[in-house]
Amino acid sequence: MRGFFERVGKGAKAKRGGFEGVGGSPVRQMQFQRRVMVKASIRKMEISGLAKLKKHLAYIERDGADERGKTARLFGPDEGLAEPDLNSPDRAESFAERCRDDRHHFRFIVAPEDAGKMESLSDFTRDLVSQMEADLDTKLEWVATNHYDTGQPHTHLIVRGVRDDGTDLVIPRRYISQTLRKRAQALVETELGPVSQMEGRVRLAKTIEARQFTPLDRGLSDLENDGVIDMSAPVPRGRVWLRQIQVRRLQTLARMGLSENIGSGRWKVEPDFADTLQRMGERRDIIRTLHRRVGGIDGRDPNSWVEGLVTERNRFDPNRIGAVPVTGVVRHYGRQDDTKPGGFVVIDSEAGTSLYAKVADDDVFETLKSGQVVTLSPHSREPKSVDRSIAAFAEARGGTYSEVAHVLEGDRVSEEYARAHVRRLEALRRQKVVARQADGTWRIPSDYLDRVADYEMRRTSNMPASLSRESRLALSQMETARGVTLLDRKLAENSAGMNTGKLFETALSHRVNVLKGMGIELDENGRLPDGALDKLRSIDLHDAADQIGNTLGKAYRPLGQSRRVGGTFRETVERPSGKFAVIERSREFTLVPWRPVMDRRLGKSIAGRVSGSGGISWDVTGRSGPQR
Repeated sequence: MRGFFERVGKGAKAKRGGFEGVGGSPVRQMQFQRRVMVKASIRKMEISGLAKLKKHLAYIERDGADERGKTARLFGPDEGLAEPDLNSPDRAESFAERCRDDRHHFRFIVAPEDAGKMESLSDFTRDLVSQMEADLDTKLEWVATNHYDTGQPHTHLIVRGVRDDGTDLVIPRRYISQTLRKRAQALVETELGPVSQMEGRVRLAKTIEARQFTPLDRGLSDLENDGVIDMSAPVPRGRVWLRQIQVRRLQTLARMGLSENIGSGRWKVEPDFADTLQRMGERRDIIRTLHRRVGGIDGRDPNSWVEGLVTERNRFDPNRIGAVPVTGVVRHYGRQDDTKPGGFVVIDSEAGTSLYAKVADDDVFETLKSGQVVTLSPHSREPKSVDRSIAAFAEARGGTYSEVAHVLEGDRVSEEYARAHVRRLEALRRQKVVARQADGTWRIPSDYLDRVADYEMRRTSNMPASLSRESRLALSQMETARGVTLLDRKLAENSAGMNTGKLFETALSHRVNVLKGMGIELDENGRLPDGALDKLRSIDLHDAADQIGNTLGKAYRPLGQSRRVGGTFRETVERPSGKFAVIERSREFTLVPWRPVMDRRLGKSIAGRVSGSGGISWDVTGRSGPQR
C-alpha cells in the first residue's frame, strides 16, 4: 500500500483546498486553490442492494436537474453516451443489472467550485475517471450524470466494484479521502489556470454578507480566544486586506446578533456562532429546495408559506435538553443539497403543528414517501447499558476491566458479550476517555460514567435527528388497513383526542368506522377491547398467507405455541402489522416478525427459539433448523 501512494502521490501535492493562512499565518502571500468537493460512499449489493441502486439511478436521472432544466441523463466513457439513443436499452437498468452479482459499488459526488466556468463537466468527469484508472491500474465501468438544480453544479459518478480482471475493486480509504480530491483540483486548475491573488480576494469578499458558515468564519474561529476575537494585533505584511474583510464580516455577524464590538478592536462572539451559521445555511438550502419542488400552493406566493414552514421556531432540535420524540405525517422531504450530507423532512405532528428536521440519508430516508407516519427522536446523551456494565464490573475490581475475568469470573457472560465491552472501550480510548494497560486490561476512572456522558454530548452535538418509521403505509392507508396500525394502538391506549390535531383526529374517526365493518367496536371507555389487536394481526397474517401460499403451493402453519421455529428464510414481506419473514419448510411455511439479524441468513436455513414473552432468539451461525 505504501508503494501505491508513492506512485499516485506524484503531482498531487498535499495542500488544502481553497486558501491557506486565513487564521493569521505569517505567510506573506495567501495560497489559493481551485477547490473541489468530493463525497464518496461504498454500497454493498447484498440483499436489497440492487433495488437500492436502481432507486438511486432513478433519483440522479430526475427531471429538472440538467443544465436546461430537463431530465438529467446518464453518460459514460464513450462520447456517444452523452446524448442517449432513445431506441437503445435503458442505460440505468442495464448498468444496474451488470452490478447485480458484484460485492459492492462506489458512489461519488464531485463538485468543482468553479463548475460554472468549466467547458464541460462531462469531459472533466471522463478525465478524472481516466486518472483513477491509471492510479488504480484497472479499467473502470461507470456511469455519471450532471446536476445543475442546486447552488453548486456537481456530478454523480457510480463505479462498479469490479476490476477489469473480474476481481473485487478495492479503493484505499486514503485515496478516496485525499488523493482523488487533489486529482480533481489539478484537472480544474489545468483547464482554468491557477487562482490569482485578485480572484481569491474577490471570492472571500463576496462571502462577507453570507447568512451561512463561510471560510471567513472558519478563520475567525481560529482567532477566537475565550469568546473574544482581537482585531487590534499587528497585521503581517500583505494581509491588511484580509483584516479589513474579517472586520467587515464581524460587522455582518453583529447585525445577525452573533457578535458585538467591545472596543479597542476587540469583538465578543456568541459561543455557538459557527453552529448558528451552519443552521442558517441549512434552512436556506431547504427553503430553496421547497421552492423548486412545490412552488405555490392554492395560488399563494411560495415565499409566503415556504419560509414560514422552515424557521428556527419550528426546527426539531435532537440535542435540546428535555426534547421528546415527535410523531407526525410527512408533508415534504428531500435533499437540500446533494453536495452536503443528509436530507430534511417536514411533518405535521400529532398535535397539529408543523416541524422540520435535518435527518440522515439512511435506508428509511431513501424509501420515504409523503403521507407516511414517522417519528423524530432526540439523541440520547446518557451512558449506554454497556457503559454501566463496565463501570459496575470495574468498581468491584479496583477500577479495572478485564475481558478474560468478565468471561471466567464475573457472571460468566459469553465471549461475544465481553467483546462488545472491549469494542466500546476501544472507541472510548480513541477519545481519551479510558486507557488500556500493558497487560491488556483497562483502567476505568472513578468518574467513568460522567466522562462517557460528556463524550456522548460532544458526539451527538452536530448529528441529524433520528428518523424512524413503523410502517410504509400512508396515514390514509392506515384508516382502511386489515392489520394493526398506529391508529389501532392509539385507540387501544385511549390516546385519541389527547392533544391530537385535526389530521389525526379525522384519521382516527375514519378508522373507528372501518373497524366496525370488520366486527371490532370500541368498549364503553372508548378503547379497543382486549384481544382486538391480536385479532387484527391474525387477519393480516392470514391475508398474507393466502397470497404467499398461492405462490409457494404450500400450506400456512401459524407459529402458535411452538417453542422452536426453523426452515429456510425465503423472503420478507411488508404488512400493515409490520415486517415479517417467510420461513419455508418442505411442506409448509410460517410467518414470524422480521429482525435485522436474520438478513445474513436470507435464502439459507435458520433456527430460533421462542421465549416465554413471545420473542424469538435467532441462531444465525449457520446450523440447520428443524424441518417438518
